[in-house]
Amino acid sequence: MNIAILDLEWNAAYSRKLKGYINEIIEFGAVKCGENFQPADTFSCFVRPQVGKRLNSVVAGLTSITQENLTAGIPFMQAVSRFKHWLGDCVVMTWGSGDILTLIENCRYFSGSGQVPFLTRYCDLQRFAQERLGLGTGEQAGLEKVANLLGLDISQMEHHRALDDSLVTLQVLGQVYDSQAIEPYIQGCNQEFYEKMTFRTRYIKELDDPQVRPEHLAFLCPSCGAQARRTGQWSLRNRGFRAEFRCPGCGGRFIGRVLIKQKYEGVSVNKKIYPVPIIEKPRENPQPGPIAQMELTLKEGVGFLRFSAWKNLAGVTHAFSTRLGGVSSKEFAAMNLGFERGDPEENVEENYRRFCAAAGFDFDSLVCGSQVHKTDIRRVGAGDQGAGIWRPNGWESADGLCTNVPGVTLVVFGADCVPVYFVDPENRAIGLAHAGWRGAAAGMPAIMAERMAQEFGSDPQKLLAAIGPSICRDCFEVDEPVAKEFLALPGGEMFTEGPAGEKYHVDLWECCRQSLLGAGLPPEHIWVGGVCTMENSDLIFSHRKTRGQRGSNCAMLALDP
Repeated sequence: MNIAILDLEWNAAYSRKLKGYINEIIEFGAVKCGENFQPADTFSCFVRPQVGKRLNSVVAGLTSITQENLTAGIPFMQAVSRFKHWLGDCVVMTWGSGDILTLIENCRYFSGSGQVPFLTRYCDLQRFAQERLGLGTGEQAGLEKVANLLGLDISQMEHHRALDDSLVTLQVLGQVYDSQAIEPYIQGCNQEFYEKMTFRTRYIKELDDPQVRPEHLAFLCPSCGAQARRTGQWSLRNRGFRAEFRCPGCGGRFIGRVLIKQKYEGVSVNKKIYPVPIIEKPRENPQPGPIAQMELTLKEGVGFLRFSAWKNLAGVTHAFSTRLGGVSSKEFAAMNLGFERGDPEENVEENYRRFCAAAGFDFDSLVCGSQVHKTDIRRVGAGDQGAGIWRPNGWESADGLCTNVPGVTLVVFGADCVPVYFVDPENRAIGLAHAGWRGAAAGMPAIMAERMAQEFGSDPQKLLAAIGPSICRDCFEVDEPVAKEFLALPGGEMFTEGPAGEKYHVDLWECCRQSLLGAGLPPEHIWVGGVCTMENSDLIFSHRKTRGQRGSNCAMLALDP
């Protein structure tokens, strides 16, 4: 079999024609597989941008590609033509399908055709390697992670450069290759291939959708197996439908949740059963004052938390919301700041008005990202005010925000996940990061510190950081696969305990603190609020305590005008 491994680098560019962003390809790198999986021939070229004239600073920092490299490059379709001539009749392999989707997108944009001229046979090597290594398909394994898992020496390779990444991928291929096992993963690139590749999986969010069938919404009692009866209304939360059920046989009560996806192959239905959640009323007769290393302030009935150590920090306004002082009821009582929880929108809007007035934020200045438990960070400015709150933001992934524009209020949601606040007093810049367990394990705090250095010239030695209300070590109980993610981190034994039975406990606060120390922040510049959402669920919404039947808390941070 003739094999060529292709890797691409691209730059996110705004297109007036599309009225949106396109991942514009800026570099091709490829290698042909020779005997014993040694390189037989290579291909490399830069592509001169035609949409985004300027190279994104994050891409430049990640890849070391310069504007001068791209200026000397060739147009995209010329690069495609040269690559086709070099490729011959090889099977094209890439690490993951992202490169092929980007190729299709670029061909459609520049030539009007959604088909790639050189693509006749294709293999997603990432998918094959994960199966061969027993990693499953739940999450996509990165190339560097798999190379390290296989014990490959890639220290001389330049990560995030197309040719070097293709050479590393060739080494991985040599470790996992089996001529018979790989055959089912090689696809002919016909019309069905393109339709399948470009099909966008969607979550069905309407019960009257014709794809939803009665059996999708039916549940059996987990105790006796009898058909259960729904006793409450369906509600849509986190892309899934939830309702309370009761078994007519044994009288058991539970919450049934169903996620319905429209995939290319058809409808996928995922059902889960949860205990009926514990819903507490908001704290009665709350007393303002210290709570751990934070302080509860009450203003016109609205409660919010601030870091005691930042009481006299000039130039910024920060706060974390509580359940006190809003107009929402039931499980949303009372200060729910989440629009997609099932609470009437007029209630949420009024809650924002009250909270912003009490805590000192401009109601119209709020900016929120798209929290998907990754480590993507977006720099925002005055033109982004209202995005993610009062209007869609159009961002697929943004678990962190940063700015140096006074009056822009950064917002992240949290109901057990860790909000991490950043202030650069020297360069007048701020950042706000959302770190669930995945984000914490991926080093989100350090990534924010690095991003602020890139964007604003922030010196980690002078950055201030504070870890906000979230779940504590004693309450954060996890299974072994999650614990292994933390134990694999430098110093992982410092914030991972267990097992106790089959469970472990993870200290997300210490994990985030170690991440900040690793980024160069001095220990005296890092504060841990110490307020546990689960232990204070009558004051702050906790996802675990309520099994997701809750409102949303917000962390907010703004540079004062």
